[in-house]
Amino acid sequence: MKTYRRILVPVFTGGQSDILLHRVTELAQVSHTQMLVVRLLDTRSGIPSDGPAGALPGELAARRAPESMKRLELQLARNNLSWAEAKVVWGEPNVLLANIISDWAPDLVVTCGQLPHDVVQGTDTLTVGCRSLFRRLTQTLQQGVPHHA
Repeated sequence: MKTYRRILVPVFTGGQSDILLHRVTELAQVSHTQMLVVRLLDTRSGIPSDGPAGALPGELAARRAPESMKRLELQLARNNLSWAEAKVVWGEPNVLLANIISDWAPDLVVTCGQLPHDVVQGTDTLTVGCRSLFRRLTQTLQQGVPHHA
């Protein structure tokens, strides 16, 4: 098994992050690694803003960032990853991710979905099937719950 020194975990939504962090915990136990977990807040929107403050680029995301950081730190603690570096950023996700990969230079990017090739070029990626895990969990829960007629 290849040893990774620097692992980047981009997180887009809360539900996926628990699955990603669980998988990354397994990888981090193999060897001592540096880990950066980044919650990406997408500022692209087709909804017009109301008022002058809402018109500023990323204003809503900037207001959500502190709460997102608290939730991310709690998720890291629940997954025994409180030692990992956590960061919340906002903007266009592919641009943000490309910049983080360029600046931080991870050996591995762990994600729930396929990332554009130009974003992760030259970096190993591990794609975790988060949607199928949710589907299996939902099916298991539905099978275990008795239906009343």
